[in-house]
Amino acid sequence: MYPNIFDVFKQLPKRDEIYTVRERQYIQGMGYRILLEEIHNPPVYIDMVKGMVEPAFTANRFARLTDPIAIKHEEAIEEEIFA
Repeated sequence: MYPNIFDVFKQLPKRDEIYTVRERQYIQGMGYRILLEEIHNPPVYIDMVKGMVEPAFTANRFARLTDPIAIKHEEAIEEEIFA
């Protein structure tokens, strides 16, 4: 049985927010997991690594931000238009 997600993750990312990748780790057979600069969770025992580690998020649940400057500029224009 898997643990309750809220027992493992004290903080979770929110949809449509922008986050900074703090660390990217490859787990054999599982793919990449990422830790976020804005979110820190206390270490828990993870059986696949046989130790206490900070729980991470599956990388494919996030979209790469291609041009953060252009996006901020577009957001500023939208705010100006709708203000």
